[in-house]
Amino acid sequence: MRVAIVGGPGIGKSTLVRQLGDLYRNGSYGEGEQGVWDPRVLADIEAGRNPVGVTAYFARLYDANYRHAATHDESGAVVLIEGAQITLEAHIAEYPAETHEALRGVVTMGAHWQPNRTIVLTSGTNTIEKHIRLRRRPHEEVERMVERFRLIDVEFRRLAPFYPGTVVVERDGLEFHTRDGLLAVIKVAGLPPFPEIPYEQLD
Repeated sequence: MRVAIVGGPGIGKSTLVRQLGDLYRNGSYGEGEQGVWDPRVLADIEAGRNPVGVTAYFARLYDANYRHAATHDESGAVVLIEGAQITLEAHIAEYPAETHEALRGVVTMGAHWQPNRTIVLTSGTNTIEKHIRLRRRPHEEVERMVERFRLIDVEFRRLAPFYPGTVVVERDGLEFHTRDGLLAVIKVAGLPPFPEIPYEQLD
């Protein structure tokens, strides 16, 4: 089962992918950000430059993840992937209208990925601002990130009904570092139960 985790910047996608990946112990494919992306991508995103090149870069990155995940998608496995076609489409709103036609051409690269379930993380602006401030990344300007989040979050909410198997999960009040928070996501998304590792008192 392939499960895509998507949402606006700062919503907690990478954290949720890592946490659920550990819980299911069946692999996860995160976006990587600063340590994995070509360094020019962050600069271009921040400056609003090269929209088609940025989108094509992420389409190729996600495509590599989906292709590799397919080799681990055996019966009973839950493979988590950060990003999907809906991600590429939601980010179109960030860029000038004259680039939208070319961007839609790049977005079609994701048409064959077809995750079994897509979890769209969304939240209020205050939660996003808190999380962006807490992670203190030097390349992120908080007000700009919050502005981007608002724009992209609206698009994710609008697009979600058009993608089969997509559920919207409200992030406000959910902590992905707690068992209760993870169980809430699993329940809302209708994911299968994860195999518990037994714990014994042996002393």
